[in-house]
Amino acid sequence: MLVQSGDDKRNKQRTQINQFIGSLKDKTNELDGWAQNAEKTMSGEGFKTYLEFRNLVVECESFNEIIQRRVKDAEKSGDKTDLQEQLDELSARQITLAINASLKFLRYISEKNLPLGSRDIFIRELNDLHRMKKNFDNDRLKGKVDAAALEDQRKVEEILNVVIEKAPQLFSFENMDDDDTEDDDY
Repeated sequence: MLVQSGDDKRNKQRTQINQFIGSLKDKTNELDGWAQNAEKTMSGEGFKTYLEFRNLVVECESFNEIIQRRVKDAEKSGDKTDLQEQLDELSARQITLAINASLKFLRYISEKNLPLGSRDIFIRELNDLHRMKKNFDNDRLKGKVDAAALEDQRKVEEILNVVIEKAPQLFSFENMDDDDTEDDDY
């Protein structure tokens, strides 16, 4: 039976993390392309493109979390890597792309009549923006997210307030259809 030395194990782990970071970098570049495409097609079919973009954002965030755990495990085993810095740079880029696209999306829906299904899209956007806000506040990312993205985040909050004023029915949960409640015996 062949036993790996500590150095061999760390090298293998580092190589694997580097591969994951490379894949995440590719996904982030793909995210950039999707953001540009969603911006160009913001009406009609553009909502579908924007939602696909948001799905890719969530996929990148999930992959980022997986890599983050691997980096922490590597650090626990004594490997002081520069991989965290690379991961943080990608995280900052992803957040910047997502917040910029959200700003454009929210500007669009605040200026137009809200299309059918806007409530669901808007609620999802609120959840995504809350997650992004928490990421902006992460100490590891301070200084890596540029001032323009921070300003975009502030503008997003302002636009959210405009949309809420324009369409308060988005938050009216009283008239939601829920067929299951008729059958429940609570």
